[in-house]
Amino acid sequence: MRQRWNDSYSHEVCSAFRAVRRAKLARVLRFYADKARRHHLPKERYDALVAELDRMIAKGGEYALAPDESGDRGWVFCPEYKGTRPLKIFADQSIQVFMFGPSLLPDSALGSPEQDAERFAAAPQTAGGRTEIGPLAGGRTEDAQSQVEPLDAPQTAGGRAEDAESQVGQTSMDAVPAICFGTDPFTNTEVRWPLTVRGNPHLLIAGLPGMGKTTCLLNLCNQMMAAGIRPLVFSYHQDIDERLGESANSLRFIEFDGLDFNPLKVVYRGSRRAHLDVAGAMRDIFAAIYPELGDIQAERIRGAIKESFVEAGWGEADAGAADLQEPAFSRFVEILRGEPKPDRGLRTLLARLEELEDYGFFTLRESHRSLWESEQPTVIRIHTTQNDNLQRAFASLVFYGLYKDMFRRGIQERITHALLFDEAHRAARLKLIPTMAKECRKYGISLVLASQEAKDFDGSVFSAIANYLVLRLTEADAKSLVRNVSSSQQERGLIDKIKQMDRFKALYFCEGKSRPSSVDLSSLYPAGTT
Repeated sequence: MRQRWNDSYSHEVCSAFRAVRRAKLARVLRFYADKARRHHLPKERYDALVAELDRMIAKGGEYALAPDESGDRGWVFCPEYKGTRPLKIFADQSIQVFMFGPSLLPDSALGSPEQDAERFAAAPQTAGGRTEIGPLAGGRTEDAQSQVEPLDAPQTAGGRAEDAESQVGQTSMDAVPAICFGTDPFTNTEVRWPLTVRGNPHLLIAGLPGMGKTTCLLNLCNQMMAAGIRPLVFSYHQDIDERLGESANSLRFIEFDGLDFNPLKVVYRGSRRAHLDVAGAMRDIFAAIYPELGDIQAERIRGAIKESFVEAGWGEADAGAADLQEPAFSRFVEILRGEPKPDRGLRTLLARLEELEDYGFFTLRESHRSLWESEQPTVIRIHTTQNDNLQRAFASLVFYGLYKDMFRRGIQERITHALLFDEAHRAARLKLIPTMAKECRKYGISLVLASQEAKDFDGSVFSAIANYLVLRLTEADAKSLVRNVSSSQQERGLIDKIKQMDRFKALYFCEGKSRPSSVDLSSLYPAGTT
């Protein structure tokens, strides 16, 4: 590499070629300087680099690159190395090679902007006061040597440095809550899931009944509560209610007794057409509640809801949306029922809606505060009604209400809540789940889906979730999941392994690691401990 560098940029090359090549080099370096500025590089450091690049272009072939007499240095990035300092892995008289991992990257979920600015604050200078442009953009060799670990750092049997937790403890994890799933049976180290708005805080847990999903969810909830994160659990089975109640000091239970909010509430009132978004969302929700309904019937729901808004003054050119009131939730049913000559499709639709009306679904209770404002862990007990249609309707509308209230609470600096779906395959038809997964992180919300049947989820869910805890699955579910989270070269071996895993054994897939970690799931963490 040194030889190729000299062949391209040294003074042995004629000045015309040297000027052209250095202009191309400057363009590449400017691209990375701009990218570094977007990722926490301090402005004064960025300005110094850009000024030096401009000087290199202006002087062309006469520009002298800063000499580096300290020897060559190599940097190897290893996604699985979690040390908080570079590790020297090779050295002789003229070459030093260091390994580093994600915890040293400015955008790492394990650091903070303040730590990143401090880490990059000292810009190396030449004797003439110019910023160096050389093989190591982060500083001189002597600066790196003052931070690196000794050459005789502990090694594993495979020659790699041991996990950072055995070398430098848990310092890097202290900045954000890190939920412990259990231990890796091969390294005997804890397998943790960091909950931070600076990374992907979402998790999908997949496994057959009896493999340990409920125990794992309870474990997560207890650790979240201890870390000041409030869980909201959509419960489709009473088992988790009872066991979570045993470990938590107090719980807030939400059961169906009519809705306590108007699903037609308009959040963004900047446009007199804002009600059309609500009508479209409600159409999609009812299509998920009744999948047998056709497009025409679903569109009739949207049309009736739109008409109810128009009756209240929405959509008029001279009407200000900020001063308008939303219609009653039940009004669109009355509009559908008032059709003079209902055809067969409308009669079928009304029969479905009347079933919900019998349970008081469209009659709103007195409004309460948002579930996001509750100081207690909250369990939405979907299973208290045995009517499948009402279960889907109840879950869908509560979820929709949470989604809309999420925007009112604003951007958050840390994860404050976790939204958990137990038996999430029963909610897989909710079109709002992928949207929630894409948007809720910046509002301080983590989404956790625990399911028996991963194949039922929309493909966009997998693109929005970066953490997967996989217990034993059937071959069909194992294939569906592995194809979305792993490389094709590992596919067959992972599918076979997932099909044969014992109870309370799992594989943990996460961003930044090419291979999953094996996990022996922990027994329950008592509430109030970490």
